Amino acid sequence: MLLTAAGTAAAASWTSAGRLHTSREFHPATALPDGRVLVSGGFSFAGIQASAELFDPVAKRWQNTFPMGSARFAHTSTLLADGRVLVAGGANIDDGYVAPAELFEPGAEAWQPAGRLRRARANHTASLLADGRVLVAGGLARNHTELRSAEIYDPATNTWSRAASMRFTRYHHTATTLADGRVLVTGGDRDEDDFQRTAEIYDPRRNRWRRAPSMRRLRGNHSALRLPDGRVLVAGGGARTPGFTKGAELYDPRSNRWRAAASMKAARGFHAAALLPSGQVLVAGGFADSGTVRGAEIYNPATNRWRRTVSLRRARAHAAVAVVGDAVLVAGGGVVSGRIIPTTELYDPG
Repeated sequence: MLLTAAGTAAAASWTSAGRLHTSREFHPATALPDGRVLVSGGFSFAGIQASAELFDPVAKRWQNTFPMGSARFAHTSTLLADGRVLVAGGANIDDGYVAPAELFEPGAEAWQPAGRLRRARANHTASLLADGRVLVAGGLARNHTELRSAEIYDPATNTWSRAASMRFTRYHHTATTLADGRVLVTGGDRDEDDFQRTAEIYDPRRNRWRRAPSMRRLRGNHSALRLPDGRVLVAGGGARTPGFTKGAELYDPRSNRWRAAASMKAARGFHAAALLPSGQVLVAGGFADSGTVRGAEIYNPATNRWRRTVSLRRARAHAAVAVVGDAVLVAGGGVVSGRIIPTTELYDPG
């Protein structure tokens, strides 16, 4: 906790973290082992991006690094056990959905080929497994085909292999690795604007999916984070009816049950969410039925309560988020009007 000269606790705050060299949304951010943050690709009015940038948290400065081999947005970015970053899938205007995957090596700041997905896809999830492999599941493919297929990347062989398919097609869903190594997948779209409550769990040792109890609400474009006690907090998101929700719920893998959590102060989807070092959860920005959200709030799992915290300097959704030390970086994004934002900011919990 940061103390002031008077010895009192400093208040939470958002401060500027500089400007991206390229405005972008639908892009991921990945915290590197050396403390820097990698941002890659995304949608920009200058075109679908292959560009990449690195954030230096000490200088609070962004610098361009080598671009990817393929322009893409709505892709995934996963930190591997050896410190490299796997970028997979996505979409672009020229080729539709992207199959080539790439590896970023932070020391050399270089990209290398990482094989090709067996099925080009975007709006999917990617989960690091306990053995170092990466599970990719669901998403959208050519002709707006909703996928239930899954595949696994093995960094030891630099190859992709088929995994068992999910029970349901889904995109705009979440995937959360549980403490025992299994992966919980929740919600998402099934057909355009047809959201779902279903959940399922992947067991990498058996290469099997099994149904989990359904969530209490329909939701897609929500957030899901594993808490220090092993439970998973799912918050916000939207459905065609009744729209964006402030509802939240908790999945307990020990009892295999969902329980209602306290509702957020504001309804939102497409928001940024991060687990703070304190074990509490920060939720910020996003879209609501009334427009783009600037407000932020904190969930305390010990008390099952949400409290408001200081608002973002700029309302935004579709932003990239990464934990940087004790702070949370939110980068880029867009607003309802369609404007894409170049600014970035850091949340200090105080």
